[in-house]
Amino acid sequence: MPDSTSPAGASVAARAPAHGFAAPGPVTAVSPEPDGVGFRCDEASGRLRFLADGVLKVVLSPTGTLPDGFSYALDPGAAWAGPSTLDVEETDGDVTLRTAALQVRLDRATGCLGVLTTGGQAVLEDAEAPAWRRGAGGAVGGGLSKRLRNGERLLGLGDKAAGLDRRGGRYEHWNTDAFAFERGTDPLYKTLPFVLGITAAGSADAGPLAYGLFVDTPVRSVFDLGAADPDRLRIEAEAETLTYYVFHAPTPVEVVQQLSRLTGRPPLWPKWALGYHQCRYSYRTADEVRAVARGFRARGIPCDALYFDIHYMDGYRVFTWDRDAFPDPAGLLRELKADGFHAVVMVDPGIKADDPAYAVARSGIEHDAFCRCPDGALATGTVWPGLCYFPDYTDPAARRWWGDLHRYLLAQGVDGVWNDMNEPALFNPEGEGNVEADALTLPAEVRHAYEGRGADHAAMHNVYGMQMARATWEGLRRLRPERRPFVITRAAYAGTQRWATGWTGDNSSTWDHLRLALQQCLSLNVSGMAFVGADVGGFVGAPTGELLARWTQLGALMPFFRNHSGLDTPPQEPWALGPEVERVCREAIELRYRLLPYFYTALYRAAADALPILRPLALAHPDDLAVRLETPAGFYVGDALLAYPALDEGQRHADVYLPVVPGGWFDFWSGASHEGGQTLRVETPLDALPLWVRAGTVLPLAPVRQTTAEPFEALTLQVYPASGNFTSVLYDDAGDGWDFERGGFYRCTFHGTCDDETLTVRAEVEGDFAPPWARWEVEVFGPGPVEVAADGEPVAFEYDRTCARFTVGPSQSFEVRY
Repeated sequence: MPDSTSPAGASVAARAPAHGFAAPGPVTAVSPEPDGVGFRCDEASGRLRFLADGVLKVVLSPTGTLPDGFSYALDPGAAWAGPSTLDVEETDGDVTLRTAALQVRLDRATGCLGVLTTGGQAVLEDAEAPAWRRGAGGAVGGGLSKRLRNGERLLGLGDKAAGLDRRGGRYEHWNTDAFAFERGTDPLYKTLPFVLGITAAGSADAGPLAYGLFVDTPVRSVFDLGAADPDRLRIEAEAETLTYYVFHAPTPVEVVQQLSRLTGRPPLWPKWALGYHQCRYSYRTADEVRAVARGFRARGIPCDALYFDIHYMDGYRVFTWDRDAFPDPAGLLRELKADGFHAVVMVDPGIKADDPAYAVARSGIEHDAFCRCPDGALATGTVWPGLCYFPDYTDPAARRWWGDLHRYLLAQGVDGVWNDMNEPALFNPEGEGNVEADALTLPAEVRHAYEGRGADHAAMHNVYGMQMARATWEGLRRLRPERRPFVITRAAYAGTQRWATGWTGDNSSTWDHLRLALQQCLSLNVSGMAFVGADVGGFVGAPTGELLARWTQLGALMPFFRNHSGLDTPPQEPWALGPEVERVCREAIELRYRLLPYFYTALYRAAADALPILRPLALAHPDDLAVRLETPAGFYVGDALLAYPALDEGQRHADVYLPVVPGGWFDFWSGASHEGGQTLRVETPLDALPLWVRAGTVLPLAPVRQTTAEPFEALTLQVYPASGNFTSVLYDDAGDGWDFERGGFYRCTFHGTCDDETLTVRAEVEGDFAPPWARWEVEVFGPGPVEVAADGEPVAFEYDRTCARFTVGPSQSFEVRY
């Protein structure tokens, strides 16, 4: 059970130990356990357990008792069958466990652990034995030390404000309101303690080796990834028990899939969540919201959601409306819905405490839903409404109470909920200027239920926002069972993706933040959070027209696509900075809506197969020397799209590296084909967004629409052939509701074969859902055909130098002969 007696605000690495670190000492006993072994040392006990051949769980404790294994991070729905085979061999020197994928050696003399491949190649080895920092009351912190290899890359750790490769950095995990953060600011809003290691080279015939390290401890921790010692990965946590997982798989993507299987996959969010969203802190009146809605529809700029920041509330009281500014919220939201807009409202955790007439506060006291101090008094802190109480989201009854409060918002017509300030963030009531800069939170000694186990805030701080998002999601699911919830959270711990989407917080309108937004979203995907984005245009400050245009282009490729700006900043809606910028932003948003079938399929693959939506090149091409040495700025969206958006001020050309893939690449805009393994010089005027499609892809595209719900007649299938066999997937369903769980889905697998004479694409369909399109408009890139057939019948076609075009019925297989 995590708990802590350490003072709030003190870093593990900064505090002087009372008695230094104590190693566990020699292994004195080993006992068989299901799927592994237990062991005792002079100063510690531990357990090694294989969840699967390539997934090892390690639990270490300086006491004789190991915890019950509960963790908020773990997906309770994940079923692990254990290793396919397990051999345990004991000698005087060590204990070795072998599966079909790994061997683990426990050194009897030191308690050090080594994880190796079956061929003996090191995956992850202790540089020193695990150790604990001792205090007067016992262990107050534990440490792990692992070896690093020359050239080894370290990705992950979520939305840290740094480059993709974390090697050489030191990072703290303590969810923090990091208003106006900069590159290098640490910590930030989320705790995702997962590191993906990719070695420079594997064995002679296997290429680089990939592994994952997930340290499941929600308390404050520090990850030193070679900062103090370039050959050591050092982790210190304010925890008595150390629990961590080692993953190994043939590819880095499969390692990320293993993590996502452990901590959970995202739900299939409603389709409108993938549309363009517009927000501001704040649209202060109903008329202002109406004007923004009219602005989108009058200009023909697609948009699916409008947001209500904290000024929609009555004095910042959650679950209320300011009836002077919004006299008829239900009527307003009906108007928006009739015009195709979904409404998303902010809900913070702070409950105004000094208003006897505030029903939510009274109800929370009656339900004993708020956090308390050790003496039983209600814990309070100052946030937007003033003095506030804070729900204890680690109490199941409090979560249900909280979820039920959303009945009022749903009755008004609210579609989604945005959880902010849920680190939780407190203000300094005596401070001047920006009170958020103090980054305060609840005192360490505040008590939490922790599912009946009991813990203090030092132990529960990093899961507070996660459990708030959970309570929100579960409430929406319970109150409106026919709809899919949509929840956004700022604070998170590993596993949060099961209940919420996320964004990178209060970023700034600078060019460095544009690049940082991409790096953070890629790292979040590596770390298990696939549905993420960053505030388009930047939250703090004001973007230039060029920056807003470039950020909108990048945002069009992010899973969560939302423009958001801060208080007292100039407007930055797509039309706010002149006609040229409006045109570029409109074209980027229209591209997003054309790509919606592809994005929805990628979301389905994340929910069903734990595949990240965004993928850095190092994840997809670990053995590509150019990717390793040159670190090109490209990234994958889904399986097949390679993007190189302009990220620098004044940029009018780009060097685009195309990795080596079978069949090479096609320019999305021109259809021109190029071999992989080369760097191209491409022009990037303001309206250019370089995109490349991997050969062997069937890319589904929709027509431009104003909303995701607008019907259409024809789906475009762009076919980019590759010699040999290839497959692509297209997924669709109703876009909301849960019929897809009962077979109400459409999943078409395209089985392609191609040689010099014939291209055949066979459509294999599963599911009972009838998609809305009446025909497929097929575009096949490559040489001109001499004949086209669909299900054996001739089909008329046109050819224009790079592309053959023809129409077939939905779900028809087709053949192109050259």
